[in-house]
Amino acid sequence: MSNSIGRLFVVTTWGESHGQALGAVIDGCPAGVFLSLGDIEKELARDIPDIELGTKRDEPNKFEILSGWFQNRTLGTPISIIIHNIDYKTSNYKQLQDLIRPGHADYTYIEKYGHREFRGGGRASGRECIARLAAGAVAKKVLSYFEIGIESRVIEMAGIPINSKESYQKAKEASLENANDGESTGGIVELRAKNLPVGAGSPIFGKLDAELALALMSIGGIKGVEIGAGFSSAKMKASESNDEFYLNNGKIRCRTNNAGGLLSGISTGEDLVVTIAVKPTPAISKPQKTVNIKEMKEAMIECKGRFDLNFTPRVAPIAEAMAGIILTDELICSGYIHPSKISSSSLLKK
Repeated sequence: MSNSIGRLFVVTTWGESHGQALGAVIDGCPAGVFLSLGDIEKELARDIPDIELGTKRDEPNKFEILSGWFQNRTLGTPISIIIHNIDYKTSNYKQLQDLIRPGHADYTYIEKYGHREFRGGGRASGRECIARLAAGAVAKKVLSYFEIGIESRVIEMAGIPINSKESYQKAKEASLENANDGESTGGIVELRAKNLPVGAGSPIFGKLDAELALALMSIGGIKGVEIGAGFSSAKMKASESNDEFYLNNGKIRCRTNNAGGLLSGISTGEDLVVTIAVKPTPAISKPQKTVNIKEMKEAMIECKGRFDLNFTPRVAPIAEAMAGIILTDELICSGYIHPSKISSSSLLKK
């Protein structure tokens, strides 16, 4: 089972949904980065952006930095962060011990490993992503030294396009209405990285879009990744799809950005734009057909517990975290991010 990602900026996550804690180890972070507890607290606070749609599991996300950090500076040694589980209720899952949940990892985990953590899904639970948010906070702080920013937004939920507060509310109401019928819904998230330098990434097997797709598809519930125009480009002519070049104060720029800021896996300097599809939460209260693996008989299942009604809003900050990890790793590998540049940054004056 792979629990690490990255080449030089390596992130390893650990822990289960109903274990005592979860955490992340970040190895390869440059020394001297100003990192406050507030930087991590801010990201962990985004765990459940919409409390009406998110799980009712109320975790305070209390954390500790165990290593690699002193006087609000990174030391260049492995940074270990632990986040304690407080509000887990194992009793909610005892009724599901012998039933495999449709759409969840229960069946494949059993077939592959012969054993599974049925309490909350173990590492297949969305709770695992709290460690990603912690690691992403470190990555995003490193990127901030180079004025590289990452942002996200929900652009569709419950099949309703979102482009305003009013349309978000409409999509939210549709999600809640489906939840009243024991159903859940999915959505689409747009991810954008700004001020990325030209030349990040590599061609062939080191394409930056491939590395991003790998990282984003590792988030539970993600079923599709598009770069730029994505599948819409299949309906275009080349003259429509191609981003024409022009000169702006002596710099080459693109008039459009159908490529999503990447050509042949290498950044163009335009905004990096990625869209991801989020499936409905698989655990629902509506009765479904399944199999009792203890008796090896067909059975019915109704999931009772604290599940997200729509976890698309929760995916957005996690996608930012994963993009931050990949971009930090790529820019360290390419030499763009170097300890000497960290030490000379004005951010050290904080």
